Amino acid sequence: MLAPLHAQTREATPMPYYSAAQAVKGLYVHDLPIRAQAFANEAHELVSATQGYCAGKVQNQALQERWVTALELWQRLATPAIGPLVERRSQRAIDFWPSRDKLIRRALKKAPRTLQDMGMVGTPAKGFGGFERLLAPAGDAGADWPSLPLRGSACSYLLMVAKDIDREGSALLERSNAMAAKDWSDAEEDVSRLFAEWVNQWLGGLERLRWAYIGKPLAQAETAREVNPGAPLSLARFNWAHNVRDWRAQWASLSAMAVLSDAQRLIPPTGDDGVPPIEALLLGKGYIDLAGRWHSAVARVSSLVTDLDTSQPASHEKLKTLTDAMQAVANLYQDEVASALDVPLGFSDADGD
Repeated sequence: MLAPLHAQTREATPMPYYSAAQAVKGLYVHDLPIRAQAFANEAHELVSATQGYCAGKVQNQALQERWVTALELWQRLATPAIGPLVERRSQRAIDFWPSRDKLIRRALKKAPRTLQDMGMVGTPAKGFGGFERLLAPAGDAGADWPSLPLRGSACSYLLMVAKDIDREGSALLERSNAMAAKDWSDAEEDVSRLFAEWVNQWLGGLERLRWAYIGKPLAQAETAREVNPGAPLSLARFNWAHNVRDWRAQWASLSAMAVLSDAQRLIPPTGDDGVPPIEALLLGKGYIDLAGRWHSAVARVSSLVTDLDTSQPASHEKLKTLTDAMQAVANLYQDEVASALDVPLGFSDADGD
């Protein structure tokens, strides 16, 4: 559940000035390694659960819950995609969607047995999307896609998909720890580059959530309904509740980097306890009014995300209201926030597809 946000930024304790170095150090030394560790741990648990499933000891529903938990921790790590996630193109490697049945069937026939073999499998046939497609009950994935048997070559491939996700998790943790151990006291050029990357990729992460995950499927469904009034939303995940949990995980990461938490509002962040959020950077530079408007815009999105019901799909009107609120945040960011942070915005696809 997302934490509630204060309505007025003026209630915050006066913020100190934060340098780019403090923000980068907070991000790469005290924030990213923790999120990378959490995802790596859960990716490893996904492998164990898949092994149990293939042995008939773990039920489909339990494995689906393990998958969506791993997905949530993945999105908290990958939103926004920075540093090692960009270097390794991790989103493309393990979170390409939509999955493609033709490629999955081809991979099943090839029956890869090693991680090296998995390197030859197309990304739309593996990762989180491929895992979900293989595991989804027929009612979710489509009548032509039977539920996966507990044993046999199909389950062996499912296990290899889980191991491939686990491999990426381990690689990201290793790289994140290496960056955390870097001597940041003599890395002015790297600091400038990574700060600009973070500012740009934050917007990229927001746009990926707003458009790729929600806005584009909504627009496509509206167009399709002109011909077929019953045309469904084609979202990234088969299950509506899984989509909501996915979106909430992404927004939780974005909002934590955007605005002050209750604790940070009372005791200003230092950079040695995590990344100072954008609101703190604005306040520290004296942009009091802008920080207040920024806080309010982000709080509006948080309220709408929290209000989504996992038990039944939201109406198109409700989703449109959500994407409009996200667009308002993006507009404010592009028009005023980025320039206040003294960072030019360039093209950013958040390492996505």
